[in-house]
Amino acid sequence: MKAVLMAGGEGSRLRPMTLQRPKPLVPVCNRAMSEHIAARLKEHGFDDIFVTLYYMGDEIMSYFGDGAALGVNMTYSVEESPLGTAGAVKLLEPHLNETFLIISGDCLTDIDLTAAMAFHKKSGSMATIVLTRVATPLEYGVVIVDDQGRIKRFLEKPGWGEVFSDTVNTGIYIIEPQVLKLMEPGKKYDWSNDIFPRLLSEGKPIYGSVQPGYWCDIGNLKQYREAHEDFFDKKIKMNIPGRQIECGAWVGDKTEIDHDAKIHPKAIIGANCRIKSGAVINEYTVVGDNCIIDERASVTRSIIFNNTYVGKTARLVGAVVLRNNVINEGVRVQDGAIIGDSCIIGKDSRVRTQIKIWPEKNIPSGADVNMNVVYAQNWPTTLFSALGVRRVGNVEFTPEFGARLGSAYGAFLPQGSTVIVSRSPHKMSRVIKRSLVGGLMSMGVDVVDIRSAPLPIARHMVRTTGAAGGVHTRISPYMPEMLLSEFFDENGINIPTGKERKIEAIFTREDYRRTDMAEVGVLRYDGRFLDHYLDHFYSCVNADAIRERKYRIVVDYSHGSLSTMMPPVLSGLNIDAVSVNAYMDPSITPRASALDRGGLGELSKICRSLKADLGIMVDGEAEKISLIDKKGRVISGPRLLVLMLRLIACKETGPLIACQVNAPAVVRKIIQEIDGKVLLTQANSRSLMTKTHKTPDIAFAGDIKGGFIFPGHQPAFDAMMSIIKILEYKAVYDISITQLNDEIPAVHMHSETMPITWEGKGKLMRVLTDKYKNKELDLTDGVRMAVNKSAWVMIRPDPTEPLVHVIAEGRDTAEARRLVGQYKEIVAKVE
Repeated sequence: MKAVLMAGGEGSRLRPMTLQRPKPLVPVCNRAMSEHIAARLKEHGFDDIFVTLYYMGDEIMSYFGDGAALGVNMTYSVEESPLGTAGAVKLLEPHLNETFLIISGDCLTDIDLTAAMAFHKKSGSMATIVLTRVATPLEYGVVIVDDQGRIKRFLEKPGWGEVFSDTVNTGIYIIEPQVLKLMEPGKKYDWSNDIFPRLLSEGKPIYGSVQPGYWCDIGNLKQYREAHEDFFDKKIKMNIPGRQIECGAWVGDKTEIDHDAKIHPKAIIGANCRIKSGAVINEYTVVGDNCIIDERASVTRSIIFNNTYVGKTARLVGAVVLRNNVINEGVRVQDGAIIGDSCIIGKDSRVRTQIKIWPEKNIPSGADVNMNVVYAQNWPTTLFSALGVRRVGNVEFTPEFGARLGSAYGAFLPQGSTVIVSRSPHKMSRVIKRSLVGGLMSMGVDVVDIRSAPLPIARHMVRTTGAAGGVHTRISPYMPEMLLSEFFDENGINIPTGKERKIEAIFTREDYRRTDMAEVGVLRYDGRFLDHYLDHFYSCVNADAIRERKYRIVVDYSHGSLSTMMPPVLSGLNIDAVSVNAYMDPSITPRASALDRGGLGELSKICRSLKADLGIMVDGEAEKISLIDKKGRVISGPRLLVLMLRLIACKETGPLIACQVNAPAVVRKIIQEIDGKVLLTQANSRSLMTKTHKTPDIAFAGDIKGGFIFPGHQPAFDAMMSIIKILEYKAVYDISITQLNDEIPAVHMHSETMPITWEGKGKLMRVLTDKYKNKELDLTDGVRMAVNKSAWVMIRPDPTEPLVHVIAEGRDTAEARRLVGQYKEIVAKVE
C-alpha cells in the first residue's frame, strides 16, 4: 500500500529545536518523530512511502535515504514554494493511482491504521479523516459525524464559543486518487480549508473514522515534553532502541554505567554513552547517543540529545538540551529551559526557568542566565586560562579544536619559525598534540617533536635551541577531565597575556594565513633532547659532593615521564634510589600535584621501612615536589618553601629572592636574617617565572606548592633540579633535613574559594581598598593586609574564573580558619 508522509513544516513553535533540523527529525525517545511514523506505516503494510519536503528537505533525504533501512521504499517530492497540505500531495499525482493514506511526519500515534483503511473501503468514501477525541480541541479541526460516520460539519481551530465537539482531525487522511483531480497543478490548496469543505458542499462521500489509540500533534515544547512522559507512562506503544535493564530503564549498545551510578526506571539512555561514578539518571529522562554524564551529575525529567557532555555535579531539572552541547561542572539548568545545539555552558553557571538559549552560544563560567539568549553575540569569554588553553578533553578540546588552535598559534608566528612540541604520557595528550602539529605546519611553521617529555625539559629545549616558542599538552592540574595546552615564548616561559589576546583574536576570526603547499612546515623528531638538557644540568650542580655521600632515597614519580629519565641520573650520582609509580601508562593520568595526602602517606611508610635518607614525591609534570624526612614526616607546601630558604641561607649572603605574594610571613624574616631582599610577584607561575627571567640578580625563587626555580639552570620550575640541589646542599653543608625540619617554625595557613560575578570583582577591590585605606596594603595581586603582628589576610580575584580566593595566615590553624571565614563574610556583603 501507498502512503504520503507530510514532512515540509518548519516547526517554528519548537524553536530553537528546529533551527538546525527539520521538525520531523526532532527526536522523541532517541528516534526521529518521522522515523516512528515510518515504522508504524511499515507495520500496517504501507511499503511505498512518498515524502513531501520543503524546509531543510536535504536533511530528511540524507537521514532516510531510499528507506531500505526501515524496509520500505521512499520517494521524495520537494516543493519549490509552499503549496499547502493538499497542493504538496498534488505533485505526487502520477504515483498515486490507488487508495493512499496521508499522515503528518511530526505527530506520534499508535492508532490502528489497518482498521482505518478497512472503514474507508467499507464506507465507500472518497476521503476519510481519522478522528480522535481530546480534552481541549482549540488547537485542532473539530468534526461532527452522523451514526454511519459521514461528516456533517467541521471547523478548523475554533474558539471556545465555536466548539461543538471534542472529536478532532488527526491529520491522518485516506484518499481516493480522483480527489486529486479537484486541484489545478501549481496552486496552493489545504485539505481542511479547501478540499474537504468542497467535498462536503458538493455532497461527495466524506467520512470520519473515530479510532481509539494514542495521538499527539507535537506543536510546541510543552507537548514535546508530554509526549515523552506519555511513553514512560505507557500511554503509547513505541519501539525504543536498546534493551531494558533490571531497573526497567532502556540502555543502548556499548553504553557503560559505573557500578555506583544510579539509574531510575522510566529512563532511556542511548548507545555509546558513559554514565560515571555517582551520577544519577532520574525518572522521565532521555539521554541521547554518545553522551557523557560525569561524576555526581544529576539529570531529572530532562531530554538530552546526542553528543552532549554533562560535567561533574551539574544538575538538570526539566530541561531540554540539544545536540553537541557542553554543560560544564557545577552548572544548574532549571525547569523548562532549553539549550540550543553546540553551546558551551561555563562552569557553575545557572540557566533559569523557561530560558531559551539559541545555538552556538558560549556562556561564561559563573553566569546567571535569566533572559533568553537569541540573536546576541556570544557572551565575553577568553580562550586562555591562567596556564594556557584548558577545555574538557575530547568534548571541548577535540582534534578539530586542536587543529584550529595550532593554526591560530602558527598564524601568530612568522612563517618559517620553529616550535617545540611535547606532551604528557596520557593517550589524549598524544591525540591533541598531533592535531596541534597539523595546524602549526599548515601555517608554514616547522615543528620539532620531542614526544613525551617532562615539562621543565620541554621549556629548556625551547630556550636553548633558538625556537620561536613551544607547546606542551597535558592533563590539567587538579581537574583530570580537562586537557591543557601551555604555550611558551622563546624563553620557555608561558606567553604573556598580550600575545594570548592576539592568538585568541586570530582563533576567533579564523584569520589564518594561506600557505603555499611548497611552504608548509617540516616535522622532525629530536631524540637527543635529554642529552642537551643534561649537559647544562650537570654544569649547575656539585656532582662530586653528592657522589661521596651515597644517599639512599625513595622517589615517587607519579606515573610521569620523569620516571624514564631521572633514574640514570641518580645512578650516575651514586644514589641508591627506590622508584615508586615509575612507569608510564597511556591510560593512567599522572598525579597532578605533589601535595597528594594519600600518596604522601604511603610514601612515608615506604621511607620509614627502608630507612631512607629522604623521600621525594614529584608531580606528574616534574615541576614540583614534596619531601619525607628520616622520621617519616611530610614536608610540603608553605613549610617546604621555608625549609628551602633555610638551605639557601647556608650558601647565600644578601641574596635577592623571588616569592609569590601569598608566601608565609616567616619567609621575609628568614631573608632579612641573611641581609637579603624579597621580590614579590603575583600568585601565579607565569608571574614568578617572568620576574625571575627579567631580573638577573635573583638567586632563588619559589612558590607555596613545591615549585622552585634555580635561575642558573633555567627560569622555570624543575623538580629534578630541586631534588639534586637539596642533596647538594645537604652534602656540601652537612645539613640534616630532619634536624632542619625540627628547627623551622610552624606555618599555619588556610584558604577557601567563593563565587563572585565577573562584574563584582572590580567593585570588590574598590570597596576593600577604600575600607582598609588606613592599613598597609599590598596590591601586588588582589589585596593583602596585616591583621596583627602574626596574622595576615589576602583577598584575590581569580584571573580567569568568576571566583575570589581568601587566604589567611595565623598563629595557629584555628585563627587562620577564623580569619578566612570572617573575610568571606565581608566579601559576600560587598557582592
